[in-house]
Amino acid sequence: GAKALILKVESPQKKQKFVMLVIPGDARFDNNKVKSLFNAKSIRFATEGEVADVTQGVQIGGVPPFGNLFGLEVFADPSVFENEKIVFNAGDRRVSVAVKSQDYKKVVGPKIVDLV
Repeated sequence: GAKALILKVESPQKKQKFVMLVIPGDARFDNNKVKSLFNAKSIRFATEGEVADVTQGVQIGGVPPFGNLFGLEVFADPSVFENEKIVFNAGDRRVSVAVKSQDYKKVVGPKIVDLV
């Protein structure tokens, strides 16, 4: 399984943006790696309200890993692609979808970086 996380990133110049991280469902991202990746002053999970705003109403826990649909840059850990298929939530916490890992990569075009 893969989980999509929306983070709010603040640069040292006080600029803020939302990004999507896609990591294995059983993993946690490495805070220091992610801060370094974005040269960030701070990072935090988007709030429930921010997630709803960014995704036009999708609930936390149901966000699919298609950040490109929401105008977000997508960063995926290489371990997401170790299996032939990835399984993820499809806009609802009760609904999951499986897609071939390589098809996901082609459709979304995530930046593949070490996040965990």
